[in-house]
Amino acid sequence: MKKLFLTLICFAAVAAVCACGPKNGKKAKAGDGEIDARKIAENIAKDTFDGDKNTKEAAAFWFKKNFGIGIEDVTPAFEFQKETGKYDFLGEQNLSSYVTFVAKDSTLNREDYLEYVKKVYEATAKVADGNKNVYGFIAKSTAEEASEEKTLDVVLDEGKPTKVFGIEIYMGMYSWNFIKDGTYYMVDVKQLEKKVNGEEFPYGARTIIGKGLQKNMSETMKEVEEALDDPEVQKQLEKAAKELSK
Repeated sequence: MKKLFLTLICFAAVAAVCACGPKNGKKAKAGDGEIDARKIAENIAKDTFDGDKNTKEAAAFWFKKNFGIGIEDVTPAFEFQKETGKYDFLGEQNLSSYVTFVAKDSTLNREDYLEYVKKVYEATAKVADGNKNVYGFIAKSTAEEASEEKTLDVVLDEGKPTKVFGIEIYMGMYSWNFIKDGTYYMVDVKQLEKKVNGEEFPYGARTIIGKGLQKNMSETMKEVEEALDDPEVQKQLEKAAKELSK
């Protein structure tokens, strides 16, 4: 039971370690998918983002600051809806951040989606140490293996459709890591689907980037276990549990 608890904490740690009023300058209507350039500039000057984390501006700011990636580098070539939903974007300093793009006609074909996966792959490789994407510690157990290049062919092969009892199963998920300034970051590109008359139909794409494991799972779990023995950590966990129970 304790092992399961520690494993869940480790994955939670990996995930964590995942419109203003009119002004002069470029300002678009809230929710139309355009970026408020002045808002970005103001926050760059303050070195932090002061505003709603669920905005394209927040995602653009933290993608650039945390990962060195411009939002234009993770914007698809396929036509997407300018109107955005409340949770299509997320930008946070110490958690994973993501961007979401919904196809203009709410139907995303696989060819366009794969081209988007390739674009994101190239964007992360461009900013990575050694200009390469890697496996990371989720997939490998040693630093040498974790830092090996994970080629685009491997990424695409892992995400390709499989057949079960003659039925094609396609999850539309592609994952890899990259190292920037010595820190591992994990990348997940996922196809979003919705049910129509009981069938799943792809309608958009989301890119999530956040800190990955910096050591293999065994070492990470050992560190978590040691941390859990710290009285201060126990106190904080008790406090969090009480807050959640309210």
